[in-house]
Amino acid sequence: MVEIKNGDITQVESLLNVEFDLKRQQAIKNFDDVQACPGSGKTTMVAAKLIILARKWKDPYRGVCVLTHTNVAKNEIIARLTQSSYGEKLLSFPHFIGTIQEFVNKFLAIPYLRSGGYQINTIDDDICSTKGWHYLSYGTKSYLERKRINSLYGMEYKLEQEELKLTVPGFTNKSTSRSYKDLVSAKSRLIKNGYYFYGEMYVFAKHYLLCNPNIKNAVRSRFPIVLIDEMQDTQRFQDELLNDIFLDSSVKLQRFGDPDQAIYSGEGEENQTYNQVNLDKIENSHRFDHSIALLAKNLSFNHINLSSGITVPELTSHTIFLVNEHSRSDVLDKFAELCEKVIPLDSTKPIKTVGAVGLRKDNGLTICDYVDSYDKSYSTNTFKPLKLIHYFYESKKCETIHEAYRLILEGIARCGQISGSRLTFSDDTKEWYTTSNIRKYLKNSGHHINFNNLIKRLMEDEIEKKIWDQSVNTIKTCLGLTETAQLKNFLDFDNCTATIEFAVNPNKIITEVNGRIIENEVATIHSVKGETHAATLVLETKNHEFDIGKLIEYILGDKSTKPIGVRKPKFMKQLYVAFSRPKNLLCVALDKSRFPIEHVNKKEYAGWKIIDLTTPTV
Repeated sequence: MVEIKNGDITQVESLLNVEFDLKRQQAIKNFDDVQACPGSGKTTMVAAKLIILARKWKDPYRGVCVLTHTNVAKNEIIARLTQSSYGEKLLSFPHFIGTIQEFVNKFLAIPYLRSGGYQINTIDDDICSTKGWHYLSYGTKSYLERKRINSLYGMEYKLEQEELKLTVPGFTNKSTSRSYKDLVSAKSRLIKNGYYFYGEMYVFAKHYLLCNPNIKNAVRSRFPIVLIDEMQDTQRFQDELLNDIFLDSSVKLQRFGDPDQAIYSGEGEENQTYNQVNLDKIENSHRFDHSIALLAKNLSFNHINLSSGITVPELTSHTIFLVNEHSRSDVLDKFAELCEKVIPLDSTKPIKTVGAVGLRKDNGLTICDYVDSYDKSYSTNTFKPLKLIHYFYESKKCETIHEAYRLILEGIARCGQISGSRLTFSDDTKEWYTTSNIRKYLKNSGHHINFNNLIKRLMEDEIEKKIWDQSVNTIKTCLGLTETAQLKNFLDFDNCTATIEFAVNPNKIITEVNGRIIENEVATIHSVKGETHAATLVLETKNHEFDIGKLIEYILGDKSTKPIGVRKPKFMKQLYVAFSRPKNLLCVALDKSRFPIEHVNKKEYAGWKIIDLTTPTV
């Protein structure tokens, strides 16, 4: 097993131009689970450890397994590893870097299905539900609609008493009715054509391990070292599956995350073996100064001693705005005025306003009550145009080359999905078209330089039909795409960019203050997790109860006992994520009626300035 020494850390510090303190050095050297506070440089720390392991790795058939909860986190790690020639070794066999879902699919569920003679086409909830609904008869659709069921989400296999059982929408038990038989037939047709839901891949994986317990030993042998990032967001069923495989003396397992930021648990229970135990803690942040650390740490569910070595300005402007229904719409202008004063002119970080609840409600409190134009559905992440060329048009709007290139790779991955093609590697293994597989394929085949030059020219130059057609032929040949009628239509030239033009982003609020343009993007707290902002305004919203109002005593530091129940801990973690985003300025807006009356007339309290927007100024 690889041993990491002080000299290894010194080398990687020089390579990455960082300096790790004793706590971070220990996390790199050992394999104890870690709770890393917001802005702690967790990704850099994980990448440093991986680069050291790669430098020392000698085994040609066993590798390091790195698992994340999201593609964003996976791509961040990959980007750091590409800074080193040693780190790049981890991007290919025998190593694996991917999401937990990708790992379960590749090493467990897909082999299980193939062993039964089943084909695998696509693993996607939306596609399964849409195709399955299309397979149903008119009578079955009418039956489901009468029961207020208008999709086939959830028509998945579950594991009950170690046996696979199909959940059939609209039925609690087996039935001899035509609709029941039609639904079962539709599911059989989906499976015959190779379409599966994400969730049932975990079920197939568990059944695979039940039927073949020795598979665990094979996976452990392949991956003697396993690192898991974003561990706080794993659900209980994911945690149990990973523990079943990797909690073994033959495996070095280390998990990174922050249970205080566990706001992606979904409908299922959160994990038990990481979020609910005492962990080694890294408590000093590189993101914000100590004035913000003192405010955010009041919302740390696990009471970490959040701190920062960054010098606090002589005057701080962190503010609580007191509002009512008549003044909520004023708070963004007042926030912009503070941003103009506080945020350095050369700041490159975004300014954002966030709230927990984004969807408009008649009898609630949501972001829309502060910003009437807010549209939660507006997102470039939902960009799925009708043609590949639209990805290139859209890429020209991206702020960075990395973002533009990623967007184009997503479009090319869709080419493979549309045509049903798979990438064939030199060892005759076949993989589906994903952005990571395309990157790996291009590098292994030696096409990456010519391919990247081609993409770069299309991104930079005006695209003409002749050039486009030639480029498309090169892309098809380079990636081995199978020509189909659907693919041809997707690859056809289109010079009408208007078909993909987005309306002006309704969630960007532009304000001019003393001749300076303040651009403030409004978003949900969930969407900004992991981000760093120049300034953050946190809006009170209501999900059964008022989140900030319910926790105002904690926010002011007047209460420190752990909250109990279901909603308070949930609110606390959401607000902790929001409070720990900004680098320069943190502000809060809540209804004056829910602010402690004894503090209402104070100008400052507990590190906050208090501004009452309910009283007209003269």
